[in-house]
Amino acid sequence: MNQPSAETAKRGLRKLSRIPTPLIFAICIFAATLLLWWQGSLAELWRVVREANTRQLLYATPIYLFSLWLLAVRWHQLVKMAQGWSDLPRAAEAFLTSVVINYAAPVGLAVPSRAALTKRALGLDHHATGVVALWEIGMDVIVLGIGTIIWLILARGSTTAVANELGENASRYEMFAIIGFVAVLILMVIFFRRAEQRRRAVNFIKRIIVSPLDRPAEAAMAFGTTVLYWILQGIVLALLVQAMGVQTDARFILGLTTLPMLVGMLSPIPGGAVVREAMMYVVARLANVPGAEVVAAAVMYRMALFLAIPVLYGIVRIWLARRGDAQLPQPESA
Repeated sequence: MNQPSAETAKRGLRKLSRIPTPLIFAICIFAATLLLWWQGSLAELWRVVREANTRQLLYATPIYLFSLWLLAVRWHQLVKMAQGWSDLPRAAEAFLTSVVINYAAPVGLAVPSRAALTKRALGLDHHATGVVALWEIGMDVIVLGIGTIIWLILARGSTTAVANELGENASRYEMFAIIGFVAVLILMVIFFRRAEQRRRAVNFIKRIIVSPLDRPAEAAMAFGTTVLYWILQGIVLALLVQAMGVQTDARFILGLTTLPMLVGMLSPIPGGAVVREAMMYVVARLANVPGAEVVAAAVMYRMALFLAIPVLYGIVRIWLARRGDAQLPQPESA
């Protein structure tokens, strides 16, 4: 009974794997545009842009495009760290497509879809796929964590304000944390019943830990790219807030760039959007900055990603088309 259904599932996965990446990208762009229009985000963006300083927005545009390209380069470096080789345009295509998938179906699908698309394009094994996906998140957490600690030290009253904001939502966090803990516990009990499964899990964890040590140059490049990316995000956020007529300083932008992003990333609430905005209010309140202007800047920041992706994707597709299907290098032997 189970064998036919398993074979049917495998055939379905094989068919899905043969769908061209440009078609996936186009479908997701169309779906995401409809979703944003239905949510009213496009109209909200237009209203905010009309009230903003156009010159500041023009300054922010190339910086944001370049910083987003840095994320694709980081993904490429992480693939090299995991398996010894990569191909930048193919890795970038997988990364950019996964971002659009996350817009079309925003349920935390970015990382797994990114890993699956990269696996298909560059032939990563399951261990290498896990290494790339987990270290991408890990590097962001390290950089944002350090930035958050610095801001908490510099901003007077920040520790108390953050604790109060988190305390108001404690019950919500606890509920999601308990659900997540129980789900992980059940999966662990099911998965680690056999000695072979335990051995494979230990080997997988060891590979994740030692991968940066095996290829330190690639790991250093990926981490340096992460640092540069978040510095540029701070510059972009400063320009967007200033476009709304608000004067900023380095301490405020440090808090706006690090704490809300980190808490939203680690929040048990799907997407972390509510928590992220709440933290932006906390940072703005401590800096005596009007919260409405910060929210308006956040709207532009969120939508800039969706508007920039097609531009970069078009550049990557032209690159791939002109280069042709060149023979890719083979992965290094383990």
